[in-house]
Amino acid sequence: MTFCPNCGAVPAPDRIACPRCGRPAATPQRPALPVTNICAILGFALVWLPIPLAWLVLSVVGLVQCARTGQKGAGLAIAGILLRVLILAAIVGGIVFLVYNADLGMYFPEGWAWEDGFAFMGLGLR
Repeated sequence: MTFCPNCGAVPAPDRIACPRCGRPAATPQRPALPVTNICAILGFALVWLPIPLAWLVLSVVGLVQCARTGQKGAGLAIAGILLRVLILAAIVGGIVFLVYNADLGMYFPEGWAWEDGFAFMGLGLR
């Protein structure tokens, strides 16, 4: 049962205005859709671009805002941080591997071939 917020009368369900005070009946409001935090979206999108630390700042700000306001997007912010950390670890690991193994050719005789094994970080793996 609904009451008129102005005078407290009970209007009929089919009436568009209160019979006592004439105030228009309020239409039911649709619930607001949860909004995804824009900082979390941008932080996740900038993971793929070589922009230093912009992804981290936006992802952390988006994560804090999602926790404070209840917006959606906390998963995007966390995924952006973790994905970029994994990308950076792969890049650093690749650089270390290439630098460490860059001049292995001078340590092997002329007839050395891949079938003989692969020297990985000083280990003669066969």
